[in-house]
Amino acid sequence: MLIGFIGIISALLQGGYVRRAMSKTGEAVMARRGVSSCGLGLVLLAILPNFAATKTGLAVRLLQAAAVCLAFTSATVVNALTAHASLQCDETLDEKTGKPQEANPELAKGQALGRFRSSGQLGRAIGPLLGTCLI
Repeated sequence: MLIGFIGIISALLQGGYVRRAMSKTGEAVMARRGVSSCGLGLVLLAILPNFAATKTGLAVRLLQAAAVCLAFTSATVVNALTAHASLQCDETLDEKTGKPQEANPELAKGQALGRFRSSGQLGRAIGPLLGTCLI
């Protein structure tokens, strides 16, 4: 139920808030907000066990607040970073003339974004494995 709650909140935030706010605030600012929200969500999850046995109602509210923070993170960070990366892609330059190549500039941007997204997926796959090796 909690994962479904996070997914619904994330979808609503992504379609209703992030899409509109990113054009006003910028991609980098939106990504920073998402990372800050992740930090707050993890802090809330860290203090949750202190209240689980004695104040169950407060523990449930902390869990819900952490879920909303993580949903905001899910709605913002990947989208904002991908949009920011697409703006950072340079045009391909001809090695001989140094001028921008007119043929297929979208192909170069697509390759750069593909590498960016692949690196992110690889990090999400390998990161937890490396984290468990450190424990």
